[in-house]
Amino acid sequence: MERGDDDSLWCNAPKDILGLISSRLVAGEYVVFRAVCRNWRDLVPLPRIPREYNTPRLMTLYEERGDVEFFHPLHDALITQKMDIPELVKGSRIRCALKDWLLMSKGNRGMFFFNAVSKVIINLPDLLEAVENFFPEWTFSCPPDSSSDCFVVGFLISGTPPPVYMIKVGESRWTFHNFLNNNKPFVCSNSIFFGNDTIYVLGQTGTLGILNINGKSATQRPTWKFYGQPWPSQKLHSIEQVYTAKEANNRTMLVVFLMEDEGKVEIWRYKITGKVLKREKITNLHNNTLFVSEKVSYLKSCIAQGLGNKIYFPMFDVNNNGIFYCLTTHKYFSLDYSRSEAFSSSNYYNLVQPQSSIWID
Repeated sequence: MERGDDDSLWCNAPKDILGLISSRLVAGEYVVFRAVCRNWRDLVPLPRIPREYNTPRLMTLYEERGDVEFFHPLHDALITQKMDIPELVKGSRIRCALKDWLLMSKGNRGMFFFNAVSKVIINLPDLLEAVENFFPEWTFSCPPDSSSDCFVVGFLISGTPPPVYMIKVGESRWTFHNFLNNNKPFVCSNSIFFGNDTIYVLGQTGTLGILNINGKSATQRPTWKFYGQPWPSQKLHSIEQVYTAKEANNRTMLVVFLMEDEGKVEIWRYKITGKVLKREKITNLHNNTLFVSEKVSYLKSCIAQGLGNKIYFPMFDVNNNGIFYCLTTHKYFSLDYSRSEAFSSSNYYNLVQPQSSIWID
């Protein structure tokens, strides 16, 4: 059979076969596939992105300019808004987020909630003068306008175990809890609220601390429990960044490791069974998408073709296209179906990661 006959057979491949092949392609690979011939281009249309659905948006605060930038991953769109709100500039920091509420700090003692959609601000009492904001890790249990049981908790980076700052929305004063009942130091990394009374805190060595809130007031002393053994030192030294997200319908935590070795990605499931921490490496998110950032991450059901089993990082290429990682191909991509030169790489070199970026839902 001549070469020309082979080309003709491929160009006239059945539509269902072409559809099956194209369903496994992403971003620039999809564009190249459609460019093979006119028949393939006609039979395999560009993916339809459903505009009626919402996904988390990446919010970046540029306090020196007073601007807030929103990145919409489904549409690969950046929208910049001028924020004429004094609380958001000159010393404000995003501490964590839940849905569209941000917990923010200002100066050494100021703390407040800011709603990124309605622009509503809920001020909290100033932190205690004797214990200013040296706490790098913060979380809160629920949106502050939806419940009278919203707890805000900050963690000192380390301790035996780490001290915590607490307040329940509506209380007039913060409570500082110090602990001196454990000989093993624990260094905090990422924290996630489960329900309204339990916080999972990932340790920097890969262990897990669980803080239980007792009672209905922040003045009541919480209790710590610790689980698991540290990762081997070789593994710890190879980790560049860590992100955590909770899985729906059960008390399990996903831990995403971005490795120094050319940006390889690992995902581990942390689950407490009885009194034992079980860590399971997972290689497939199936029909789910992870949106990860330093302060908060979300696991969402996939709503658009090609986005299942992907991780969106708070990163951009040189053309300001958002970046995701495909767990099937082990590559980083930008979602730009209009350009044959869309970003595709096995590493995250030359990508830009803005400061003060966080996903809001």
